[in-house]
Amino acid sequence: MLIMKKIGLFSISLLFSLVLLAQKQVNDPMAQVRKVSGFHAIKVSTGIKVYLSQGTEAVAVSATKEEYRDKIITRVENGVLKIYYEQETLKFWKNGGGTRGKNPVAYVSIENIDGLDINSGASVHVEGGLKGGKLDLDVSSGGVFKGEVNFTTLAVDQSSGSVVNISGTAGSLNVDGSSGSIFHGYDLTVNNCDADVSSGAGIQLTMNKEMSAEASSGGYISYKGTGVIRNIRTSSGGSVKKG
Repeated sequence: MLIMKKIGLFSISLLFSLVLLAQKQVNDPMAQVRKVSGFHAIKVSTGIKVYLSQGTEAVAVSATKEEYRDKIITRVENGVLKIYYEQETLKFWKNGGGTRGKNPVAYVSIENIDGLDINSGASVHVEGGLKGGKLDLDVSSGGVFKGEVNFTTLAVDQSSGSVVNISGTAGSLNVDGSSGSIFHGYDLTVNNCDADVSSGAGIQLTMNKEMSAEASSGGYISYKGTGVIRNIRTSSGGSVKKG
């Protein structure tokens, strides 16, 4: 009787968990809902992959084992949702390949977003697109962003081998790339753009009105569209050309 009761409670708990996740359309048996709220920006690091959508605020995390999943920290500080592995855990795993094979994942739904910071090998994959007035996108240290955005103002700051694959629209774009970062933005259509690239980084974009461009130290800017370049400056092997 006691065993049957325990099985029943487990089944109810599992069903409740699946219902909560179904509201976010998450099909992941290892996903665990986190009770965090009140955020308008996201900062993710330490190799965690985030699946990001726009809608009712919700957060869940997952990994290949419960012990790995439970080490993922999710907390809100000054309106910023921070997602990362606790440092002591990373130190312990250092000689075992870090997060490799542990598949740390976060599923995040956010109503309104104005900031996204991706670093230290983390990645963000947008599902269904993001839209709003202004978005600050910072990607560094091997971070990856992939998705569609539609914002009035978009500011992108990239460095240290980061990669951005972006589509959608922006009224104005300010993009800064350095240290081998790559901005794949041919599928992002912007009206006005200010682009600055250096140290072997690359920027690709489509602009339809005006652009100011600066490229130095082997960096390059390649553009498409019907717009014109109002200001251009190149030095130390930098280049600006129509794609």
